Amino acid sequence: MDRWFDAIVANGTRQDAVGGCAIGSLASQLSGRDDLTRQAFVDAFARWEAPLIAGLRRMQESGELRPDADVTELADLTMAAIQGGLLLAQIRRTPDQLRLALRSARAALEDALTPLP
Repeated sequence: MDRWFDAIVANGTRQDAVGGCAIGSLASQLSGRDDLTRQAFVDAFARWEAPLIAGLRRMQESGELRPDADVTELADLTMAAIQGGLLLAQIRRTPDQLRLALRSARAALEDALTPLP
């Protein structure tokens, strides 16, 4: 989990925290135009989120995540943290904003972990 979050922050750092998310930027500009365009962005985010949901499900099946953890909700929360963090990093020109946003997603994921015996 930490390596994945670190890779997201490292990617933002390589872009000098100015790139943001291309899909997020386009979505905010174009999704209100019509339902077909909005649905294209829904599908794009779903494709991005699918491996995250699949990974969380594997963790749940292996007993790493609690059985009652909602993996779709955890993935949505993580995606929201990434998107919000990328936007703030872009505006404030510092990857620290992305790191801070990901801290909340990490806390939610840790809360969903199965307690060690």
